[in-house]
Amino acid sequence: MTTPTLCVCNAVDTLRDFAVRADGVDELLSECYAQQDQALFWGPLEKMLITYEPIGDLDWQRTFLGLDGVVNLSPAGRTGSLFADMLADPELMAAVAAHAGPGRRLRLIPHTTTADLRRFTEVLRTRYGVAVELPESPPRQDLRDLLDTKTGLRDLATDLGMTDGTCRIPPGRHCAGKHEVPAAVRAMLATGAPCIVKPDRGEASLGLLIFRPGDDDITERLAASTFYDEDPVVVEEFLDGDISFPSVEYMVPANAPPHLCYTTDMLFEGATQLRGNVTARELRDRWWYRPLTEGGLRLAKEMQRRGYRGRFGIDAIGRDGVVYLHDLNARRTGSSHVHEFGEHLIGPGYLDTHAVGNYDFYGLPAGLALPEVLRRLGPLVASPRHADRGVVPTELTDLPTGRLSCMFYAPNLTELHQLIVSARAALGLDR
Repeated sequence: MTTPTLCVCNAVDTLRDFAVRADGVDELLSECYAQQDQALFWGPLEKMLITYEPIGDLDWQRTFLGLDGVVNLSPAGRTGSLFADMLADPELMAAVAAHAGPGRRLRLIPHTTTADLRRFTEVLRTRYGVAVELPESPPRQDLRDLLDTKTGLRDLATDLGMTDGTCRIPPGRHCAGKHEVPAAVRAMLATGAPCIVKPDRGEASLGLLIFRPGDDDITERLAASTFYDEDPVVVEEFLDGDISFPSVEYMVPANAPPHLCYTTDMLFEGATQLRGNVTARELRDRWWYRPLTEGGLRLAKEMQRRGYRGRFGIDAIGRDGVVYLHDLNARRTGSSHVHEFGEHLIGPGYLDTHAVGNYDFYGLPAGLALPEVLRRLGPLVASPRHADRGVVPTELTDLPTGRLSCMFYAPNLTELHQLIVSARAALGLDR
């Protein structure tokens, strides 16, 4: 008997504590609420999804993509911890327990493993008699939280000797708090290199500060930022010029060797605004592929040795034949669903025949509804169950705010990028 799957899409939990320091925090969190929709493709297609709010236009997505086995529920409250909100909702907890079926067992896939997840699974066990499998959750919360920091990645890579070679961390240093940052910035600028200042637990490119030789407003810009206090800070060389933005995701099982899930090419708008990801067989021929995947596997093996379990992603920058590791996300990432979309809807060997990606479009009219999006995109919209290329509107929870994410698939990377350009024009965003 197959164990039923429960996906808890707690993407906001990862960001909330840090995002509250930002102006426009509600808008930032709104994007994370939309990110919950990515879980439609996590794990098996038949599952129960728990989201902060009901997934937008789910009925259309069920019909269009054949997702008949998806059940979507949301708790009555919203406190910033989706697991805590679930525990406070007796009706939802009863539905989760019923989803376990006669085997009284669930396979739970979260976006992020949090301390409240442990409390949630214990309540299911003691109060509802439901055992929970956690294939993507590290047993040690402190290890997960440490690895999910900028200093955690730098320390891990340093311990493995990855401060040199073709896959390494950028030159830089830790600062105990913002009071140490001006001296660290000036020291790096004195070498002639620009630098980037990163909050240790930063997410979604929030709070990043870039300084270049000749800048003399370091203290003022730090003081003006709401993202720096006495938490640790990383100061690294800022890598620009002719660069690429690859990323990888690995799975670290409990009782088997870690393995590569996929690689992507990250699509940025400007220096720090991530807009999408693409994966394709052509990426295996990029110069950065071998050093990044081999270096990532070194990290994965060491993380497993230390007790980590589950998925993690690495964002990198490639320049002049060197891959620089600049972020490690000890959780599912914003491209996990791209890979699983391809596996589920095209087939397990989809990379032999297709390129797949996602892209976020901003600047659409507020209040826009799905029928108008479908009208504008017209024949570009097609299901991979019936076509070899097309556009699939997804993450529709945030559509009323003027943001639309779409999945793209095509026989190769060139045609996929052409589809993105065509969709942008059809949506009226080039005017």
